[in-house]
Amino acid sequence: MKKILGLSLVLVVMAALSSTSLPLVAMASTSDAPSAWATQEVNTAISHGLVPQSLRSNYTQATTRAEFAALAVAMYENINGEITGRRTFTDTSDVNVQKAAYIDVVMGVGNNRFDPNGTLTREQAAVMLVRLSDTMGHSFSRQAPTFADNAQVSSWAVEGVGRAQAAGIMGGVGNNMFSPQGSYTREQSIVTIARTFNAVVGDSLTGVEGEGMVDHPDQVGNFNKE
Repeated sequence: MKKILGLSLVLVVMAALSSTSLPLVAMASTSDAPSAWATQEVNTAISHGLVPQSLRSNYTQATTRAEFAALAVAMYENINGEITGRRTFTDTSDVNVQKAAYIDVVMGVGNNRFDPNGTLTREQAAVMLVRLSDTMGHSFSRQAPTFADNAQVSSWAVEGVGRAQAAGIMGGVGNNMFSPQGSYTREQSIVTIARTFNAVVGDSLTGVEGEGMVDHPDQVGNFNKE
């Protein structure tokens, strides 16, 4: 009888553990879906070949500098074909970083370093998006940014932030604030890459501009440095 009771207890404990683990699995899978505001834009960008497979998950995670380089290269090659040249750095062998540097979309952080795993800031993203458009022959108009926190934008990024704002590529985070040193999520990066794609090719990715220039922070260089 004791053996039977012991076995029953084990089975009960195992069943309890199994039942509690199911919601954890389900919760983990939600990180693979974009936020509601970005779902349509992200899915459309994926269908246009603008999002590398490695970036199709963890959409609310902060983007790294190397990841944004991969998005920029995906867009460039989608339109112009493969980038054959390379520019190397001492701290990374990432081919997308090397390609993006070769076409002058990204620079470094000094001493021939790129800081590939560094968190991308919003002002860095603005500068890179403007450079990407420039290198594809579609220059955004020059205009000073009009955000309430303009004074916090680094001097090397003022032009890029202003041009990205004027083109409707990047907006603020609410209350007319840009938050230049704030991080930039994967889904924000994908949506603004898609907006840049629209501007360059004159296409209309469904819903990409529907968020009205606010970059949803709650889901969240010099032209010589970024």
